[in-house]
Amino acid sequence: MKEMNNNERGRITGMPGTETTVTLHPQRLGVRMRNSIIRMIESRAITGGWSSQSRRIAENLAEKFNIQCSIANNYQGMRIVGISDEAARHVADITQADWTAWLLENAEYRNGYYRTRYEQAMRSIERRDQNFYVSLYDKESVRKVVAILAEHTTQEMKDKSKHVADLLRGTEPINIVTF
Repeated sequence: MKEMNNNERGRITGMPGTETTVTLHPQRLGVRMRNSIIRMIESRAITGGWSSQSRRIAENLAEKFNIQCSIANNYQGMRIVGISDEAARHVADITQADWTAWLLENAEYRNGYYRTRYEQAMRSIERRDQNFYVSLYDKESVRKVVAILAEHTTQEMKDKSKHVADLLRGTEPINIVTF
C-alpha cells in the first residue's frame, strides 16, 4: 500500500461505509506529555492553550470516560463543571478576592462588561450551576480554584479519574473515538 498524505486519509475516512477509530498508545507519548495529561485527568482541570496537544488528548479522554472536567482556557479564567456546595464557598471567596485585587490595579473596570462578568459568575456560584465561566485575573487564583475543585469532588468521579490515569500509565492502547 502506498503512503498517503493527510488529504487522502481525510477522503478515505469520509467515504460511505467506512469507520475510523482513533487509538492512543500511551507508551508512545513523551514522558512530559503523558504526565501532563495524567495531572489534568486526576485534578479534573484541563489547562493549556487552544493548540496544546496534551489538552486536546485530555479533553477527548474526559469526554470518552464521562469525567466532568473544568477547563482553564487561559490565565483569565476557567469554565467550571460540577461544583459542590463546599467547593462553591471557597471558589466564591477566591473569585471575590481576585476581583477586588484586580480592581485596585484597574479602577476603570469597576463598571461595565467586566463587572457584569464578575456578577454573573458570583450568581452562578451561588446557584450552584453545574456549568459556568468565571473570570480570574491572577494565575495563582486559577491554581487555587483547580486545587479546590480537585479536592471537593465525588468519590465516583475520583475513581473514574484514577482509572483513566492508570490506563495512561499502562501500555495498552486506548480507543478514544470511533467515527
